[in-house]
Amino acid sequence: MDDKYLFVVLVLAILFGASRLPSLGRNFGEGIREFRRGLANAAQDESGSATPTSQEDPGAPPADETHLHHPGG
Repeated sequence: MDDKYLFVVLVLAILFGASRLPSLGRNFGEGIREFRRGLANAAQDESGSATPTSQEDPGAPPADETHLHHPGG
């Protein structure tokens, strides 16, 4: 183990107590996993939104929705 890492572990043990270090490490690992899972979901959502989701004819012109809903009209 490098001296830098040993120093960091010793400082953390002094600050938080040796009994809390395993739970801190576990919580940090869970946070990293959640972050990566969120990035993967965001990338999947982004790539999924590029594909057409409607069942309409892809060759048909887009519907003009400006006249469909008039407030008060």
